[in-house]
Amino acid sequence: MRKRLNNLQLKKDLGLLDATFYGIGIIIGAGIFVLLGKGAGLAGNSVWLSFVIAALIAAFTGLSYCELSSRFPKESAEYIYTKKAFGWKSFSFIIGWVLVFAAAFSASTVAIGFACYFSEMFGTSMTATAVVLLLFLSLINFYGIRESSKLNIVFALMEVLALVIVIAISLPYLGSVNYFETPQGLLPLGLGGVAAAASLIFFAYIGFDTIPKISEETKNAKKTIPKALVYSLSVSTVFYIIVAISAVSVLPWEQLAVSSAPLADVVLMGGGPAIGYVISIIALFATFSTVLVILIAGSRMIYGMAKEGAFPEIFSYLHPKRRTPFIAVFIIMVLSMLFVYTGNIEFLASMTNLGIFIAFLFVNLSLIVVRMKTRNEPPFRAPLNIGRFPLLALFGAIASVFLILQFETVVYLYEVAVIVVGVVVYKFFGFEKKKKSFGGLFN
Repeated sequence: MRKRLNNLQLKKDLGLLDATFYGIGIIIGAGIFVLLGKGAGLAGNSVWLSFVIAALIAAFTGLSYCELSSRFPKESAEYIYTKKAFGWKSFSFIIGWVLVFAAAFSASTVAIGFACYFSEMFGTSMTATAVVLLLFLSLINFYGIRESSKLNIVFALMEVLALVIVIAISLPYLGSVNYFETPQGLLPLGLGGVAAAASLIFFAYIGFDTIPKISEETKNAKKTIPKALVYSLSVSTVFYIIVAISAVSVLPWEQLAVSSAPLADVVLMGGGPAIGYVISIIALFATFSTVLVILIAGSRMIYGMAKEGAFPEIFSYLHPKRRTPFIAVFIIMVLSMLFVYTGNIEFLASMTNLGIFIAFLFVNLSLIVVRMKTRNEPPFRAPLNIGRFPLLALFGAIASVFLILQFETVVYLYEVAVIVVGVVVYKFFGFEKKKKSFGGLFN
C-alpha cells in the first residue's frame, strides 16, 4: 500500500488559462480588499505609488521565478532552485521550511480578512468563520486540482468585476485630491511612509511565486508557467494602481486607514448601499479564492519537498482516487487554523511578507549562480543581461534586502523562532544529513 501511494503521480490537468487565472486569483484576492486601508494609513493619497514600487520589485523577482521555473519545473520550487544553485540541502530545507510557514501565515491572514467582511455582514464570530473557511477550502483542495482551478477561474473573474465597479464609480471623483500627499506631508517628506506602505502592500502581489508550485500539474510547464507568471502579474498591477488612485479619490485616506472593508466603504460612498453590498459579497469570494490557492500552494510545497526527501516520505503520498497530496493538505490546514487564533492581521501579513522576502532574496541569488554555473538556455530567459549576468535578478536581490529591513523587531524575533525550530527539526529528524550542510550549521 505504501509503495502504491508513493508511486502515484499528480494529474497534469492545467493549461495556460488555468495557470494564469490561478495567479490572478491569488494576487488580486487579498491585498487590495484587505490591506489597501492599512497602506493608505502609512502613505496617504500616495498609496498608489506604494503599489508602483511594490510592482517593480515584484517584477524583478517574478522574472527570476520565470526563468528558474522554466529550468526546474517542480512543485517544491524555491527548495529546488536554491539546492540546484548552492548545493546545500540543509540550507534549502530551511528556505522551504520558512515558506511552508509563510503559506500558513498567509492563509490565516486572508481567512481573517474574509471573516472581517463576513462578520460585518452577518454578525458571526470572526475566529470561528476563519476556521470553518479553512476547513471547507481544505476539503476542496483535497478533492482535486481541476475542480479547484474551475472554481478559482469563476472567483478571479468576480474579483476583476469588483475592481472594475470601483473604478467606474470613482470616475467623477478623479483629480479631487493631491495624489502626492502623505501623512508626513507632500513628497519627498513622506517617502518613508510610502516605502513602509510598499513593504506592507507587497502582500497584495504575493501569489506569483506560488504559480511554479503547480508545475507538475501543468501541461508543458517549462513554457506555460513563465507565461502565466508574466500575464497574471501584469493584469494585477494595472488594476491595483488604478484602484488605489480611485479609492483615495472617493474616500479620504484617514477613513480608509480605519476601515475593515475599505473597498466596500469606497463603493458605499460613491455608489450607494446596494452596490456597496455587492462589493462586500464579491470581496468575500475574492478572499475565499485566495485562501484556496494559498492552501494549494502550501500543500504542494510540502508535497514537493517530501518527494525530494526533505520531509518524511509519507507527506508525499497521494490519495489513490483523488490523486492529491492529502496528508500535506491536512498539515497546511492545521497550521493555518492555529495561526488564525492570533487574530492580528497586520502581524500575520508581516510574518508572511518577511518569510517570502527572505525566499525572494535567495531565489534571485539562485538565478545569478545558476547562470554562472551552466550555459544551458532555458525556454524562458530573463531579460536585461550583461553577458550571462542577470541584472534584474541583482535588482531583485537588492530590493528584497530593502524590504527585509522594513519590519518591526517583534516580527524578526518570531521569524528567527520559526528558523530555529526548522534547524532543530532538521538536526534531530535528519531528513537530509548525508551531505555536508550549509556552513556546517547543521552538522
